[in-house]
Amino acid sequence: MTLPVNSLDRKSLQIKLLHNPESQSDWDRLAAYAGGHRATGRPADPASEGDTDIAGKPSPPSADPDPSSQLPPTGGFVEPGIEQLSSEALFRRAKQLVDGERFAEAIELTNCWLAATTEDTADPMLAFIRAHAHRQSGRTEEALEILRPFRDQASNPWIPFELGLIHKALGQAEEAYLCFREAKGLQPDFTWASIEASRTTVDGNVPLGRLDAITAQACDTGAPVDVHLDRSLRCGSLLLLIGWCREAFPSGSLFRLSDPLMPGAHAVGSGTFYHRPDVCQALALPEHQRHGFATLIDCSGFRRWSELGRLVLIVEPEGEDKVRPTSAELCLAEVPEETSAPRFFEAALGVFRVSIDSGNRWPDSLRLFTPQTVMEASGLFARHVAAERNDVEVHWLTRTPLARPPLASVIFVQLGSFLAAKPAILQLAKCGLPLELIVVNNSPELFSETFHILDRFADIRSGLRIGILNRATNLGFSAGCNLGAAHATGECLLFHNNDLFADSVADYHQLIRRAMSEPNAIHSAFQYFTDGTLMQEGLTATRLTTAKAGAIPLFNGFSVGRNQTRADVIACSGSLMAMSAPLFHHLGGFSEEIIYAHFEDFDLCLRARQEGIPVRVWDDIKFYHAEGTGSVAPYHLSGTTSHVNRLLFSLKWRRELEAMDLPVEYSL
Repeated sequence: MTLPVNSLDRKSLQIKLLHNPESQSDWDRLAAYAGGHRATGRPADPASEGDTDIAGKPSPPSADPDPSSQLPPTGGFVEPGIEQLSSEALFRRAKQLVDGERFAEAIELTNCWLAATTEDTADPMLAFIRAHAHRQSGRTEEALEILRPFRDQASNPWIPFELGLIHKALGQAEEAYLCFREAKGLQPDFTWASIEASRTTVDGNVPLGRLDAITAQACDTGAPVDVHLDRSLRCGSLLLLIGWCREAFPSGSLFRLSDPLMPGAHAVGSGTFYHRPDVCQALALPEHQRHGFATLIDCSGFRRWSELGRLVLIVEPEGEDKVRPTSAELCLAEVPEETSAPRFFEAALGVFRVSIDSGNRWPDSLRLFTPQTVMEASGLFARHVAAERNDVEVHWLTRTPLARPPLASVIFVQLGSFLAAKPAILQLAKCGLPLELIVVNNSPELFSETFHILDRFADIRSGLRIGILNRATNLGFSAGCNLGAAHATGECLLFHNNDLFADSVADYHQLIRRAMSEPNAIHSAFQYFTDGTLMQEGLTATRLTTAKAGAIPLFNGFSVGRNQTRADVIACSGSLMAMSAPLFHHLGGFSEEIIYAHFEDFDLCLRARQEGIPVRVWDDIKFYHAEGTGSVAPYHLSGTTSHVNRLLFSLKWRRELEAMDLPVEYSL
């Protein structure tokens, strides 16, 4: 009679079985605990116990190796949970029986144990050893049923490899070939997968060149859409395709590619269609004028670029159930890889701008981006910023050292000419407070001009320190502000647009003093157009409604007070934002996931709001904003990043914004 195991002893017993799976008495005790059912299995022959070691190292192949006997290593679990321990021990015991060619006993062991318990019935490796034993026993159909549900979980190459052997035994040469190729893709040095793939092509009369035909995508209806690709490039996991086609589809139609080695795995992206007068003129076909297109596809699910062969581009027109193949084929390994993230964004944002300029409404052009591709693009930009952040030239122009640390560091981020900042520089020079002016230059071609403007003020008075941080490329507004803050020594940080200036020097005094007196708050001031009309007294968020079913809810930033609009202020503009240096660093600075610029101020203020940190916009402090004169953005950044980052902002903050009582701005 076996004694049941109490819950305190169960884990120690499972650990013991994990290291000594041939102990029949321990199996009996654990089976009794599980419900009185006895998972039987005789001790393994001594000759079969040395095939693997406890560290999980694979057995050395025999002199005449047979791939069906080369089973995977038995280790791989690190600190398994209680439920996992018995499944792993069961796998090792079953493997010992299989290694000894005692397949019927392995099947009986696993079936009895699974009948006695309900734990870990979906363990992929346990399913693998069961399927292997069934196949070796001639029960091939049962083996296929056991293992087929685990194919999509095949991070371990032995699962598709065993499936390949099963399909081969069933005479399904093409399926077997794909499984062996899949196993090879998961582990490139998997020699047996290569050998079996070659044997299958010979024994099953499947030429290697038929891979494309085997994996061709079935489409629901219609002839292939005639598509011409002008340009294709990839960066990270993103694939950008630009071209034209003979049929027009709605913007937002999906494009996809399918991995022939991983059935069910797809690379999917959305597309925008726009006017192509150049194609229309060249081909003398007026019906082409609306058929230019671009698509941005997320290929993060494809791990093996070189193994994919030639893939057919599939289009799924929005609003239709049918799927259409196109005439475009591409091999991902042959698509040029753009190692420069700025050049990739220039292409992607540039074609987005072309779509807008062709007459599309911005919400339609924005359909180029899906939630997944905009998140991938955001991650790509953040990685680019992290890699390039330290590539900066630091030029301090002030020759005379400051007598004491500056009270405030005023940080300008420049993109384009710095001439618009001269009024603000003159006021700050007259301020009288110990100040530090830091200009982060994102336009290296204009460094000389900026240098000469600032050099004239470098030693105009004591207590004023001026420096330039020169960047080789534009890292965007957030990274520019963070870079300036990293080099700042002031107690207070004042982020300041180039095209902004105060009503008087006293306004700078008041804003800096209030930021110093309330260091755990974010401070700003009312802003006016240069004609004296109110521009903003802070920012609020608004809903953008749409009639499209299933569309992503979008939220916009809006200036309170502009056009007499009234609403609760929830943020202040990054064009004028003051706070203590410790608070800025506590909040983690501006988000560098923002692609170049727009909505970084909202993001920072909402993070502060989550911690109960207030935003103060002072109505007795007056600044003028010569909107649009402070920076000159390149074509691909003008009128594009605001929309892309609006989508990114909406995805990140949707839950918090939906909980607010926000007004509706307008309908898309």
